[in-house]
Amino acid sequence: MNKIAFIIPYFGNFNNYFQLFLNSCKYNPDIDWLIFTDDHINYDYPPNVIVRYCTFNDIQSLVQSKFDFKIALDRPYKLCDERGGYGYIFSQFLEGYDFWGYCDTDLIWGKIDNFITSDILSCYDKIGIYGHCTLFRNTEEINTLFMKPLNGVEVYRKVFAEPWNHSFDEEFRESVNNIFEAYDKRICYDLKLANIYMKSSDFRLTYMNDKREYEVEPKEHAFFAWNRGKLYRYYVHDEKLLREEFLYIHIQSRPMNVNVKLDASAYKIIPNSFDPIEVKHLSVDNFDSVRIKHLNLHYFRLRSKNLIIKIKKAMLERILA
Repeated sequence: MNKIAFIIPYFGNFNNYFQLFLNSCKYNPDIDWLIFTDDHINYDYPPNVIVRYCTFNDIQSLVQSKFDFKIALDRPYKLCDERGGYGYIFSQFLEGYDFWGYCDTDLIWGKIDNFITSDILSCYDKIGIYGHCTLFRNTEEINTLFMKPLNGVEVYRKVFAEPWNHSFDEEFRESVNNIFEAYDKRICYDLKLANIYMKSSDFRLTYMNDKREYEVEPKEHAFFAWNRGKLYRYYVHDEKLLREEFLYIHIQSRPMNVNVKLDASAYKIIPNSFDPIEVKHLSVDNFDSVRIKHLNLHYFRLRSKNLIIKIKKAMLERILA
């Protein structure tokens, strides 16, 4: 059996549904999560979630100790750019693991081994292409591949030395994905995941198409349900109630209300809330009442935040030019 560990350095307070994230980890007992954090809130951590309390300064020092040039790591979010190098940076914590990976905490896991099977693990060096969840084979070659030149340029040096984020951990703009392709490594591109589109009140899914552009699926009235470790999406199509299972739902930093007990074994996930499931038998007739959603102001907050970030980045680039 392959041993897998997800690495999560996180500083500041976890989100208000972090316990639900932990509970979904618990239902995947063959996988470990290694969390480095300064959040000392007394969460109910399952045995397969290993917490190491530390400061952001500790992680800054660890990252810097691995490289012979100045690393620009002045805020926790910049760690996203270092993710492709976690196998190298956190190597001392990964002995005995066959795969390591990174993931976000604004998600709820389904049954992971229903999707990332032993056959997939045996076939690929890199599983996933997104920052919210990617796995790598734990070998020295793979762990140091992020440092290899791309078109003659060691991209990681620029990315790690500049203070703004480059999405080096995902997408295909001189990222880790491009490097793995350039060196003919085996990549699993397709996983059954639910990446929620941020600019909609509904739970519409977004994905990367063959042109490597993000697309949003046609609008479907849907909701998700988590039930003892399995994650499903329910929707009505052609007057039929349909259900499909997912690896995880990535809520994309969307504010969520938690209206269920934190140890609940089942609940529904709707915009923007975790709510109890009130019915035992879901049908086309009662679907709309079960799917009922709440007012969502997330779109307007997000647009304002992104505008501020773009202005600050443009000002910084002008100063450094």
